[in-house]
Amino acid sequence: MTRKKYEKLRKKRFKEREERFKREKERIEKQKKALEQRKRVEAERRRRIKPKLLEKEKLQREKRKKAREAITSVKTVVEEVEEKTKASLYVPKMTQKINEMLIDAEKSFGSADYEKALNLSYEIKGLMEKARLEASRKIEEKRRRRREEAKYFYCVIPFRKEKSFGNIGMNHSEVYTVPYRDVAAVVSDSPMKDYELTEDNTRRHGTVLRQIMEEHTVVPVEFGTTIKNERILRRLLGKAYDPTREWLKLVDNMVELGVKAVLDEDIVYFDRKKGKERISDILESLSSKAKQAFMGDIFTDRLVLNASYLVDKDDMDAFSEEVSRLREKYSMLKLLYSGPWAPYNFVYIKIGAEGMEVTKK
Repeated sequence: MTRKKYEKLRKKRFKEREERFKREKERIEKQKKALEQRKRVEAERRRRIKPKLLEKEKLQREKRKKAREAITSVKTVVEEVEEKTKASLYVPKMTQKINEMLIDAEKSFGSADYEKALNLSYEIKGLMEKARLEASRKIEEKRRRRREEAKYFYCVIPFRKEKSFGNIGMNHSEVYTVPYRDVAAVVSDSPMKDYELTEDNTRRHGTVLRQIMEEHTVVPVEFGTTIKNERILRRLLGKAYDPTREWLKLVDNMVELGVKAVLDEDIVYFDRKKGKERISDILESLSSKAKQAFMGDIFTDRLVLNASYLVDKDDMDAFSEEVSRLREKYSMLKLLYSGPWAPYNFVYIKIGAEGMEVTKK
């Protein structure tokens, strides 16, 4: 190849390369302009959309707040209605449905379906109002019926409200209060009849008293006492109001504990003189831990002590420890310890010719 041809070819290739660079540069510039254009379009789109997004977010926050407030409010309503009317007892199907709807509302709130949560809250409020009205109607019916029914009378407590202790009474009936001023009779509905002094009846009567004593001071009523209706019961409470309050103060926070001393069966000879000294020591020791003591009848040859003690609930542990100490000290005697009981051996109520009498033994 001659030099002239070589120079011509080199210039041609150089020119082609320049053109390629130019085309590449134009392509890059074109891409750059297209990218910038897309950015401007995207920015403009965002500029226009942003207020809408902010508005949407604001509305969502407001819905969330309303839904939370609505659920909280409806829960408060449910609690208030339940406290005032015990709706779950009187309209259980309605309250069950309400609880299910509440759970559904909480789930909807958790999944951000605030509209559904709000709608459920409004429905629950409406249903709760129906439950309140129906429960109130049934409560009033129950009260009217109870005013006419006879009552089995367990005890009197210092209490001024209506309260149910559950179906623990005679014949598994509901035990509840009939208040008069700041005291209340504890009763259950019962036919007017004589209750036999059977083991089952006395155990049931005692069980009621022990449960009441866990929360309240009691003045017990004589076993088997029935009153014709609520009107007569309230009249009896009114006539015996002052002495009842006086004896409630006497036994306030007190329980009765029983201690019997029985000779061991292996003892053939018992020194009566020393025995009296031992019994005297037992009586003195236990009386120091009690407010009052009552000596019961000695009804068998081996029974040498039959005592009941009125003890403050706060002093029961100290009294029990004293019984344990005396058991170790006088091993020839069996100390039988029982209670806590209602304070029958110190004060109790009976219905006599003069009405309701509060009696101290």
